[in-house]
Amino acid sequence: MSDIVKEALNGATTTTSKAKQSTPSGKPSSFTIGKHREGLHAEEVEPSVEQEENVALSPPWTKWQKLKSHFRRFRIFYIVALVIFLAIFLPISFIFIIPRIAQDLLDGGSIVINSGSLLQPTSDSIVLSLNASIYVPGPFTVHTAPGDLQLYLPPVGSQYPVGTLHLPGETIRGNTSVVIEEQYFPFENYSSWQTFIHNAIMFDSGPLGLKGPIFTRLGRIKGFILQLDKQSTSKGLNRFAGFSIDSAQLILPAESDGTNLVATATLPNPSILTLEVGNATANISFGDIVIGTGMINNIVVRPGNNTVQIRGVANLTTILDNLKTILAQQSQYIQSGYLSLTTTITDISYNGSTIPYYTEEMGKVPLTAQTSILGVLLNSLQGSNITGLISSLEGSNNKEMSLRDALHNSTELELLARRHLNDLIKL
Repeated sequence: MSDIVKEALNGATTTTSKAKQSTPSGKPSSFTIGKHREGLHAEEVEPSVEQEENVALSPPWTKWQKLKSHFRRFRIFYIVALVIFLAIFLPISFIFIIPRIAQDLLDGGSIVINSGSLLQPTSDSIVLSLNASIYVPGPFTVHTAPGDLQLYLPPVGSQYPVGTLHLPGETIRGNTSVVIEEQYFPFENYSSWQTFIHNAIMFDSGPLGLKGPIFTRLGRIKGFILQLDKQSTSKGLNRFAGFSIDSAQLILPAESDGTNLVATATLPNPSILTLEVGNATANISFGDIVIGTGMINNIVVRPGNNTVQIRGVANLTTILDNLKTILAQQSQYIQSGYLSLTTTITDISYNGSTIPYYTEEMGKVPLTAQTSILGVLLNSLQGSNITGLISSLEGSNNKEMSLRDALHNSTELELLARRHLNDLIKL
């Protein structure tokens, strides 16, 4: 049996060998499976193999492409991190950072007082008007709510405020004007107020401070409270430097109220303040000798030169009794053809009530000016003995000495003045 199987296997092997030998070299057999299908010929297969070997590699990614790919893959993590960051940072910004920026802007700004009015004075209050410019640097718009600020004097300190100023709500961008119209202003510390009046009258300039909390919004951001503490320097009245008596005349006989002296004076005000003072009573003197009293009614001192009228009662008897002393004191002025008159405030009242701070502080400033002797005589009423005095002084050299000679001769001047004063007293 085994011999039969071996012969069968040997026969199959022999048949296969013959089939291989009968096939031409390099050509597929006619019995090859799929020989008639396209794409299996050797000459067509070889090029496709070479093409696969020569395929070029794709270019490497740029950093931006890598970054985009990275964020695309992990975007959910970044979104969660951003939400957490904003949840922490925004409250900190609103509470600390933005208010700090706004405070720095406010501190870097300035306040300039353009004008002010002190009206309707009483012993414990005034009516205050104020025009100021507030500057805040940067392109920001600051909205302030109405609030109260303390007005104080820097040399005295903000712990002793003059009073409280009500500031209206404003929208501030760059340089902005703030106007306060006729606001009732009671004094919180009378000593500070009197110091303010003293500085305003005595000095050519002085500081003024504003301090207090203000509720603010920076643009459309939620509001917050800032601390304002700014100072502004403005000009003062400088003791009414430049005061002058423009004209004066004697009225003889005197008017029914006793007025026998009328003068027009210029009261300069170089400051930015308008002061409604009231009615002033003053002593009129030659040096330290009081020769009469004067009254200046309805005084309102505005910026610039103010013309006021002084109506007074000159005591001719006092002048006559002290004539020698007066002429001695006035000699340097008389030789130039002038008299030096001093006006000293003794009382200031408004609506019948004494205003103590104006009375005290203005009383510290004697107002001295020179007026022409000849001008006084020429402005006086015609037809009185004053005209006779002028004629006698300017008459011929045979009868009387000339006016110029009389002014330079104290003895002759005293004799002439005494003689004509006696005549005036009789009028």
